[in-house]
Amino acid sequence: MAVATAETVEVAVAGEDGTANGGVMRIGRRCYVSNLAWRTSWQDLKDKFREVGTVVYANVTRGDDGRSKGWGIVEFETPDEAIAAVNTLNGADLGGRRISVREDREDRDVKQAAGEDGAERPERPPRAPRGRGRGRGEAGAERGRGRGRGPRPTIEGEPSGFQICVQGIPWAFTFQELQDMFAEAGEVEKAEVMTAADGRSKGWGTVRFTSKEGASAAIEQFHGSQLEGRTLTVFLDKKA
Repeated sequence: MAVATAETVEVAVAGEDGTANGGVMRIGRRCYVSNLAWRTSWQDLKDKFREVGTVVYANVTRGDDGRSKGWGIVEFETPDEAIAAVNTLNGADLGGRRISVREDREDRDVKQAAGEDGAERPERPPRAPRGRGRGRGEAGAERGRGRGRGPRPTIEGEPSGFQICVQGIPWAFTFQELQDMFAEAGEVEKAEVMTAADGRSKGWGTVRFTSKEGASAAIEQFHGSQLEGRTLTVFLDKKA
């Protein structure tokens, strides 16, 4: 069942058993598309998504060096077309890779609609600016101390269940790319790529979710998967 507002549609998400117990997804006219091949252009993206509706905008995000970051945005004329894209093209082949398609959670229409029901939502404390490697080099300090919400109390040897370690990430991967990638599994509180003293990536990082379910889903979805020719190893961080 879909519930529509002026610019968004709220739809039930099917769970693994086929029933509508997978939660609710609010989607506007924009879709977030990840796992794009590095050679995929905005035109390739637009042409592919024309299969399900009228595309008014398509973009592949690129870094300062002009290289694709492996994800992009597609905007349709209507939310119904965006739903069709999620249902039809998620897992489809584009440029030799299976793309992931979901709602764009940063869509302005979706964010505005989230407050239309008048429900009171708790305010989050402001986050400190993200940085790579913050908190390293302090003896006995927890990673991320002094950032965001602060450390949760943990018992030695027992992981909190909110944070995962990701080994085998591409050497050029940034914390933002790591965060965007794992946002497919759940809401990410922060992500960090570990770097050496010379600023080079160590090839691994951490991702902290706002729920244990998100961390578990990330392990299930990404452990053992291939990314730019490297095999990812994903597991709970026992130190956080």
